[in-house]
Amino acid sequence: MSTEIGDGTTTLFWEDRWLHGQRLVDIAPHLYAVVSKRNTRKRTVVEALNEHLWLQDARGASTVGELNEFFALWDLIRNFALQPKAEDRHYWRLCSSGQYSAKSTYSHLFLGATQFGPLERTWQTWAPGKCKLFSMACGV
Repeated sequence: MSTEIGDGTTTLFWEDRWLHGQRLVDIAPHLYAVVSKRNTRKRTVVEALNEHLWLQDARGASTVGELNEFFALWDLIRNFALQPKAEDRHYWRLCSSGQYSAKSTYSHLFLGATQFGPLERTWQTWAPGKCKLFSMACGV
């Protein structure tokens, strides 16, 4: 899923792909590790930005790597503007319509896979299921 931020009320700050199409764990993995799991699962973008609660979430940062990521994240989001009159929009990236479907997921999962024609004939026969499974196991 990717997210286009509007008012930030339905998007999770730490978990969703809202900042340049990436999750914050991808941008700042060391800093993300410092944040409590409870906060990563509940903190919305509007809370984090308007009330600056993301600063409290990351208050355990103490190593050089964590502090570097902290300031890099600060630079990325300091001028980020929410749109109070627009809702957040979540897109399923595997489908052109942007709507989730199991079909698009399976199509992407098996992209480039080779289809084996005889399997279709095996399952379309009138034979009992145990015979079909036997023929599959034996490679008939």
